[in-house]
Amino acid sequence: MYLASKIRNLAVIGLVALIIVMLGAISSPLAGQAKAKLDGTVLNINKEAIPQAEVQLKHEDSGQMFYFKSNKKGRFSSSFLPSGNYNLTVEKEGYESFTGELKLSPNITQKIKVTLVKEKPEEQKREEEAIAYFKKGTKLSREKKLEEAIQAFQKAVELKEDFFEAYVNLGAFLFQQQKDDEAEKALLKALELRPEESKPKEILADINFEKAKILIQENKLDEALERLKQSYNFRADHAYVNFLLGYLYHEKGMKEEAIKHFEAFLQLAPNAPQVKDVKKLLESLKKTGRNIVLNRGQVLLFASSF
Repeated sequence: MYLASKIRNLAVIGLVALIIVMLGAISSPLAGQAKAKLDGTVLNINKEAIPQAEVQLKHEDSGQMFYFKSNKKGRFSSSFLPSGNYNLTVEKEGYESFTGELKLSPNITQKIKVTLVKEKPEEQKREEEAIAYFKKGTKLSREKKLEEAIQAFQKAVELKEDFFEAYVNLGAFLFQQQKDDEAEKALLKALELRPEESKPKEILADINFEKAKILIQENKLDEALERLKQSYNFRADHAYVNFLLGYLYHEKGMKEEAIKHFEAFLQLAPNAPQVKDVKKLLESLKKTGRNIVLNRGQVLLFASSF
């Protein structure tokens, strides 16, 4: 009886010892390491303390996490951190997050200062992003990657709706890609933003001029005349707009208007190959008042040479 009791007691003691050994075997691998010390301060760009900043440390080897909050002086500290490499994150509402890497050595106090920058207003972020897209579009256009450039300028105007330069570039490259309706829309928006600027007017004049030529070929003379009037309103010194206006007014028997625009053409393009024919036409109109029949194909050929 005594012997059996003794054996049971020994078994229990052995079991306890085994459990203690086993528990020791599964404890943290960092338990036996010498500890490192960290003394940190969170400041703004004016070197003023930022209290209640949330500090997070992640030990790279173990994945163990440590959390702190800065006090009213912006400080946080610990004397019981395992040595090694850490990922550091510091956050505070109203400021941009800080992330970085940190190495702590055993038995050494590591002092750090973290500077947080005020978070940018959403509008400022969008404007900076729009400018970045504008620069990207400019670079792509120089590389002759026009479709990609157009996409970049479109993104720029989506982010910044009053981006005049982006609308002008978008319109110009859409026009080059023969996407006249989209180009016209972008350029009219640019003109709405800055009515005094000449660049969008020049391109809009060219767009309407090109559309007018197509309409003349399709024998849609009234529509062509309206397009040329728009072109003339954008740019009265467009020589070939005046030439086609003279032609259409001549076709409609509107002698005074025809003379006005043919004379403007001669003044704006004195060395153009059409000058001789236009002078002959003007002479006839002024002397006899009779309309000379003009070959439409020849007129369009003249106009397309501009």
